[in-house]
Amino acid sequence: MASPDGRWRAEVRDGDLIIVSTADGAERRLTQDGAASPYATPLINLKDMAAQGTSQPAARPAIRWSPDSRFIATYRIDRDHARRLSLVQSSPKDGGPPRVLDYLYPLTGDTETPTAEGVFFEVESGRRIPMATPARPVLYYGGPWYEWSADSRAVFERAPARGYGALQLNRIEAATGEARLLTEDRSDTYVDFYGHFWTYDDKSNTHFWTADPDGYAHVYAVDATTGARRQLTSGDWRARSVAGVDHQAKRVLIVGSGRETGRDPYLRHLYSAPSAGGQPRLLTPEALDHDVSVSPDGRYFVDNMSTIDQPTRSVLRRSSDGRIVMELGRADVGAYLAAGYRLPEPFQTVAADGVTPLYGAVFKPADFDPAQRYPIIEDIYTGPHYVMTPKSFEAAMIGRNANSVAQLGVIAVTIDGRGTWGRSRAFQQPAYKNLHAVGLEDHIAGIRAVAARNPWMDPERVGIYGFSAGGYDVVRAMTRHPEFYKVGVTASGNHDNRLDKATWNEQWMGSELGPLYDENSNITWAPKLEGRLFVAHGELDENVPPLASLRLVDALSKANKNFDFLMVPNADHFLDSVPYYQRRRWDFFVQELLHETPPAAYPMKPFD
Repeated sequence: MASPDGRWRAEVRDGDLIIVSTADGAERRLTQDGAASPYATPLINLKDMAAQGTSQPAARPAIRWSPDSRFIATYRIDRDHARRLSLVQSSPKDGGPPRVLDYLYPLTGDTETPTAEGVFFEVESGRRIPMATPARPVLYYGGPWYEWSADSRAVFERAPARGYGALQLNRIEAATGEARLLTEDRSDTYVDFYGHFWTYDDKSNTHFWTADPDGYAHVYAVDATTGARRQLTSGDWRARSVAGVDHQAKRVLIVGSGRETGRDPYLRHLYSAPSAGGQPRLLTPEALDHDVSVSPDGRYFVDNMSTIDQPTRSVLRRSSDGRIVMELGRADVGAYLAAGYRLPEPFQTVAADGVTPLYGAVFKPADFDPAQRYPIIEDIYTGPHYVMTPKSFEAAMIGRNANSVAQLGVIAVTIDGRGTWGRSRAFQQPAYKNLHAVGLEDHIAGIRAVAARNPWMDPERVGIYGFSAGGYDVVRAMTRHPEFYKVGVTASGNHDNRLDKATWNEQWMGSELGPLYDENSNITWAPKLEGRLFVAHGELDENVPPLASLRLVDALSKANKNFDFLMVPNADHFLDSVPYYQRRRWDFFVQELLHETPPAAYPMKPFD
């Protein structure tokens, strides 16, 4: 990896960090002790191992050069005693015998994990300066991330506590390794790390940092030298991120949602807020979702505005007042509509409490006939870090499977119940240590309410499918509410939170194992399965180990349940990219929910 001034290139060989002169190729070894705990080497993703056919694939050095090229910030990871998993690649693409791939993968609650220690190197002198921060647990692929200050004097590190009860922003001095806390958020339950936004603005030497101590996420400006913190936005709405800064006007451009009354609270808008704090100005007044890209100087932005049933219009706007300067284009859906396909339709309903508004979408088949009565299939994902229902036209057209599933002759539905992301802390909080029960009553109440006002929906014939945490949702829905969900397809599901990555599960369930994890496990609930279930997993799933689905298969077998099972050779976490799996999923719903015969060996092509 080349230095900013082009004079040096950093390499890792046999675990040691080496500097190479780009002028004459002369080498200088900065370390001698990397054999046991390598420098600048992250935890390697299983996907990279599979792609290169080895448990020791080539990896890009994990280093961060200072802007002036004087220092390197990096780390070394102690891998001793950390958990290793192994997967067998049964059918290597080049033929030959199966391969065993060994990889580091901390599971939820592991007491011994890989730990990373940060270190600086002064390039000219070779001086090594340890960072005076505690060894950090590395709970997923990769390693620590260091962001350099504009003056090359320090790096900044965002550090969550184990179990996510705290989140810190530290400043670490390059010349001495001295570390100092700039800002911190704490919670008796959890700090939402997955929903957290952080960026460093080098021109103003300011960190923009989100936090929700008042119940809604808002943007704070943190001085990168002193740590002084001031709140830029407030109120009962969500400030999602900082899209840019107009330094000349001293205004920060903030993406937010839920501030405009009478609108879907997930729709994104762009606001201009004074750098010193104050009332934000709405720059995108249309009641649409606004996907924006701000110019480097902060004076203009491209606005791609749409909803799931209104095609995208792209314009160039001024950030001073939101005025449209130039029309850039409009999405042409003429061919799509001429082919007979329909645009999805957003809906609003009410949660099981009878009070909380919920939002979702309906997808109809191309040959929709309102005089008919259609089965319903829900595309579910209730991970607390996520919003399932698309809001932009692009997301609705290419980001979901619901539209294709609807063409089977069903009404496909997405809905976001309580316990998910994008609104208030109170809306998300019910998911904490309650992943197995949360939100299902909302989904059922919402679907029944929408069906009650649309007689072409049949709430007595409901199927469900999901992927990853959505795969977990499928099984919990079918075991807790078999009277509603009759047919399901679960893919890549994390069916027991103890058998999955430590990061995501400890964020929502805590790091202490115990009876709570039993209560929230699909393995525990497997004997309650009544409907027709299809379980699928990729044999090389890098994100959720296949053992999660195999444990479910074992529990279902012990409970003498009938089910279908597919392990896909060479497939990773994202089974939607596997044509054979897609076809099998369609066939399963046609047979078990529609009670029809699917076309034999329907040909499928890979995604482009």
